[in-house]
Amino acid sequence: MEKIFVKTCNWLGFILLLFSLSSALLDITVFDSNYIVFYGISVFGLMIGSIGWLQLRSNSLKSVTKMIGRIGFFGNLAIVILYFLPFYFFWGTYIFGP
Repeated sequence: MEKIFVKTCNWLGFILLLFSLSSALLDITVFDSNYIVFYGISVFGLMIGSIGWLQLRSNSLKSVTKMIGRIGFFGNLAIVILYFLPFYFFWGTYIFGP
């Protein structure tokens, strides 16, 4: 039963990463802001992915599930760090600004 929970968390973290990226590409908006959807799904995916990543250490699963879990966790972590509002305003304004 525990292996099913670990697999579910790892795959769900990866699926939420894909949903997050596809929401940014398809320009899905809530209250005229696509940032809320993109960042919200990534934060939720990071929470689920971190549970799966921590549980992955104590369970032996197939390498595909390990790889998917790591991609989901680190992908969501990268999005959450890069699009954290103070960092986002810095690199969005000073690097890509006028």
